[in-house]
Amino acid sequence: MSFQTAIRPAESVDIADIRRVARATWHTVYDDILGAETVEGHLKEGYAPPLLEQMIELDEVGLFVSTADDDVVAYMSCGMTDATGFGDLDLYVHPDYWGEGIGTELLHRGEQHLHDLSVRKIRDEVLAENEVGNAFYRAHFEKVGQRTAEVGGQEHPVNVYERRL
Repeated sequence: MSFQTAIRPAESVDIADIRRVARATWHTVYDDILGAETVEGHLKEGYAPPLLEQMIELDEVGLFVSTADDDVVAYMSCGMTDATGFGDLDLYVHPDYWGEGIGTELLHRGEQHLHDLSVRKIRDEVLAENEVGNAFYRAHFEKVGQRTAEVGGQEHPVNVYERRL
């Protein structure tokens, strides 16, 4: 594809686009793993407009969007999760743009934000069945463990990754 990308802080006008990207990504990745009904429940709860609006307003949470030719095609949220210097980030790229380097660009922007918050290490978790997410994390992070997590009433193996800043 040939397009011009840019990353910027999310604004209120981006909420519908963030939700659109989330819906496409979550259904593509998780319908076969968690079931479409569980995915819809997570989208309804985790991407409610008032919650996204609150994230936009909080300085300690970095909510960024990536645009391709001015259309929002990806988003990322990041922040400090532990006073000892750990942070995390959640990064989602619309499936039509996988493999274009947009996730890596967002990761680098998130690292800048987390560094400004005095985060020393990013720790993230990805469901083991999420092949796309694990491929991204294997390319950029070190796998440091595995645990189980309950999602939608079922136990799922989760890979734990870290990246030092």
